[in-house]
Amino acid sequence: MPPPGSPKRAALRPRIASAWMSLRHLRTTTQISESTQRLIREADVAALRRAGMARMVVAALLMLTVLAVTAGLDMSPAATKQIRAATLTLTLFGALGWAGAWLASRRIAVEKLPAVIATIDAMLVLGNLAYSHWGIGLEGDLFSAFPVVWVVPITMAAAAIHYQPRLQIYVAAVYVIGLSFLAFGEPLMGSRETATDSGELGGFFSPQANLVRVMMVLAAALILILVARQGRLLLERAVRETTLRVNLTRYLPRELAPILSDRAFDALRAGKRITATLLFVDIRDSSTLGENMDPTRLAIFIASFRRRVIRAAALHGGMIDKFTGDGALILFGVPEARPDDAARALACGRTLLDLTERWNAKRGFDPPLRIGIGIHTGEMFCGVVGDEDRLEFTVLGEAVNTTARIEQATKAVECDCLVSLDAVMAAGEEDLWTEVPCPPLPGVTRKIVLMGLKAGGS
Repeated sequence: MPPPGSPKRAALRPRIASAWMSLRHLRTTTQISESTQRLIREADVAALRRAGMARMVVAALLMLTVLAVTAGLDMSPAATKQIRAATLTLTLFGALGWAGAWLASRRIAVEKLPAVIATIDAMLVLGNLAYSHWGIGLEGDLFSAFPVVWVVPITMAAAAIHYQPRLQIYVAAVYVIGLSFLAFGEPLMGSRETATDSGELGGFFSPQANLVRVMMVLAAALILILVARQGRLLLERAVRETTLRVNLTRYLPRELAPILSDRAFDALRAGKRITATLLFVDIRDSSTLGENMDPTRLAIFIASFRRRVIRAAALHGGMIDKFTGDGALILFGVPEARPDDAARALACGRTLLDLTERWNAKRGFDPPLRIGIGIHTGEMFCGVVGDEDRLEFTVLGEAVNTTARIEQATKAVECDCLVSLDAVMAAGEEDLWTEVPCPPLPGVTRKIVLMGLKAGGS
């Protein structure tokens, strides 16, 4: 460590502060909201049910195997006792699986069930081994020769289904301590003769060999702990991002949903300046329509108009920022800019005019329905504003105001679609548009050259 006051130590301070801020940010971003916790609890319930079903299937398979391999064999009394103990253990193991699945399906003690079931699993397995050791008289250092010991990895794997690292650590500790107690405990005096000849098999079940076996169990447990930890992180991240999308898409445009990760959302909250193309569309004389239609027909009419706006925006890759009564703002170049943003915006305007013309022909509106469209390309602020109770994606700046003024100018010059020269040049469509004389736009300081679609332009 550099001495106090040294240049190296002074240089370390910003790094330490940065690391501390990163740690605080990590702790903040890893907090789980209530809705996320609710979804994770549902995932835990599903895991409990799957684990219960797995226990029942495993118990049935092992039971059938034991019955098949022991049928018709002439076994010693000790072996018969072991088979009975194994049968009872497997029956209880399967019953425990059924009970866990039943309780989970009814949301009973969901948070405590994994630990309770894992504890009972360990009691069944270690209890069977203890019975073989003290009840039958088999040496504890022969634990690896008992078939029931191989249920240990099965129960540890069943616990891993829950993706709970602390549970996995607890299960590992129980089995490592329990098996060590059996393997390295005091031997039973005089019981070696009832088990096997230590001279022949002693090397296979020596303390050194059993230490290796216990370490293998520990190694498997450590891997399962890592698996549970990684699975839990992935589960929480997936649920958190899904919850974020569900919550935010209630307020934000649906086109933002694919990018709404924690990092992307933080970037949207910070905001940024972008160059994009905007399209304002509005129904002409909407107040007259509202006076002449009953509320039900007016609601259907506005919904039909919005469906056409959505269709045109989707066809040309635009993002609908918002609907404002009988109008809409469509963005091109958000969330990511593309070289053809302006060209797509102009094509969307032509599509809206075509859809409106066909709508008039279909419904026979009298007078015919007319819309006004204003399109402009410029720099603006883009981001998410508001608090967690009411978020809103918005664009702000002179370009937004200019686009709105261009749309309003369509009424003054009797042109359904007006486009700024900036947008036409950005789209490379100078041949399709012609300049339209227009008074200065109110509230716009610089001169804006407006263009209208040439006759026959498409």
